[in-house]
Amino acid sequence: MYTFLVILLIITSILLILSVLMQSSKGDGMTAMTGGSSVLGGRGAATFLSKFTQWAGVGFFVLIMTINLVVARRNAPASESVVQKQAGKQVATQASGLPMPSNVEVEQPTSPVEPTENK
Repeated sequence: MYTFLVILLIITSILLILSVLMQSSKGDGMTAMTGGSSVLGGRGAATFLSKFTQWAGVGFFVLIMTINLVVARRNAPASESVVQKQAGKQVATQASGLPMPSNVEVEQPTSPVEPTENK
């Protein structure tokens, strides 16, 4: 399914690029180069290309979101994350001066590194 969605995204992105490049601010676009036709001639090309560009853009973003969901579900961890595992633990240091409960892990503070003088 992932491969199908990526191929569909590539096709949609190419069609979106082509439809944007075919448009012109004056309404001529590619119809001036090809001589025009009944479907893409004159004002019909501008409305057709603008609607096609809008639908291709919507399809592009829908495909991006769908691929994102597929990848997120595929890479979802089966168990708890490290943050979720550590959330239940309480950590206290002996430097705090508070009485230490019996169910708390004790972390020894590291000694500060004293700067060396360069002469």
